[in-house]
Amino acid sequence: MTQYRLEQNSGIQHGTMNGIMSARNKGIELNTVMMIARGFSMTVTEFLDDPIFTAENLEIE
Repeated sequence: MTQYRLEQNSGIQHGTMNGIMSARNKGIELNTVMMIARGFSMTVTEFLDDPIFTAENLEIE
């Protein structure tokens, strides 16, 4: 899926998605995560069910 298609499917604005993809955004709000999951036609649980989201892999302040 292209970034453009994900933006269209999720309803996230292009500037916001660019900030996420380029790591300019240091944090993402839960509603944005929910919108991204919806863009992939996934539930939030399905989206977050990946080892990359374990506590050891996250930079939590």
